[in-house]
Amino acid sequence: MAYATATDMEARFPVNELIELTNQNDTSAETINAASMSVALDDASAIIDTNLASRMSTPVSPAPSVLVSVCCDLARYRLYAGRSTEEVEKRYDNAIKLLKRIAAGDIDIGGQSSSKAVFTTPEPVFVGKDML
Repeated sequence: MAYATATDMEARFPVNELIELTNQNDTSAETINAASMSVALDDASAIIDTNLASRMSTPVSPAPSVLVSVCCDLARYRLYAGRSTEEVEKRYDNAIKLLKRIAAGDIDIGGQSSSKAVFTTPEPVFVGKDML
């Protein structure tokens, strides 16, 4: 399950950039390559799940908007394939830092914690013979 869609990407980044990034072998393309976009979004979602799995059940559903944004930043970085700009790298780094803070419990994304129940029993009470 991807946390973001191509529509989410289009809302955040210039469409001409996404067309270029998803069609690296076709400079004449005029539309976003859906398959390339899907792979990037799935990869980004896997990164999110990997980071959050120790803290909560994944995939997180419904996905809070912060995870949609993080997914978009991670997917964009993946689409750049090692030739990203400073701004793209900074957004990627910030997304990873945010995921680590969520996983550490420093940031709450809406009660998605998978904390386990802890059962305790009261201390045993022993009655001595002289108290009977």
